[in-house]
Amino acid sequence: MNEIKTFFQEYCRCVDGVTSEPSRSDEVYIQQMQKLSKWLNGSYSRMDTAMTGLAGEVGECCDLWKKLKFQGKDLSEENRQKLIDELGDVCWYLSQASMALGIGIEEIIAKNMQKICDRYPNGFSPAHTNNK
Repeated sequence: MNEIKTFFQEYCRCVDGVTSEPSRSDEVYIQQMQKLSKWLNGSYSRMDTAMTGLAGEVGECCDLWKKLKFQGKDLSEENRQKLIDELGDVCWYLSQASMALGIGIEEIIAKNMQKICDRYPNGFSPAHTNNK
């Protein structure tokens, strides 16, 4: 039993040793939030809402998809609509992030399109993906 306790104590020391200062200290975290807020022209809370919301909504999409693929969830129009609804929520949070960054969604999409076209000038290729 002591071996297990010692193992977990060592593990916690390891985890603590590779944890950033803002993650370990409320004071440093608050300072970093203030820097981020200034960088975002006072939109830290909007960006925080966007980032945590995106994580949650993408998780909901993935969870439903997992159930459809692996757990026999009904391939119904209702579940199709649930996926659409969750993807709509993803768009809502994406809009929040774009507002926090002071950029339109159309610019984000245009930049993404350019990045993808630059990366795959001749269309998708597994070989190109593996060598990037």
